Amino acid sequence: MTRRPLARKSVRDTLLENAVADRYYAGVYGKGPRAQPEITPKRTRVAKPRDPRVILEKDVLKAVLQFLRAHPRVASVERSQSGVFQEGNRIIRVGFVGKLDISGMLKGGRYFEIECKRPGGKPTPQQFARIYKVRQDGGLSGVVTSVEDAARLLAGQ
Repeated sequence: MTRRPLARKSVRDTLLENAVADRYYAGVYGKGPRAQPEITPKRTRVAKPRDPRVILEKDVLKAVLQFLRAHPRVASVERSQSGVFQEGNRIIRVGFVGKLDISGMLKGGRYFEIECKRPGGKPTPQQFARIYKVRQDGGLSGVVTSVEDAARLLAGQ
């Protein structure tokens, strides 16, 4: 039985712990163990096959990050995360609403942020506002749907 620290115990983990304790105490007191409920095996996720012709946002993001990391004019680049997740009873917010996918700096000190979308995808109003704000403050920002779009964005500074 493996459990992540600070994670909630699953019903399966609780049943397994109770079964171990029952066997122990049955041996100590010379009694037979109680009848245990059936413990079903853990469910495993089966990845659904996807159509390789469909380009997902994660594919665009991966390709653009790879391109930017190899680009000679880019000094640094990082993937930005945003959202909310729960760890135990704590709710943790990362980033802010409208945060763009990629941020970095060009050699020479110019800041940039890029939002990656799948072909045909559109940014949220908060992301449009962030793009406008970065441009107003002298940075480079935009929406890309391919590596070619990212190259045009860097060339059009």
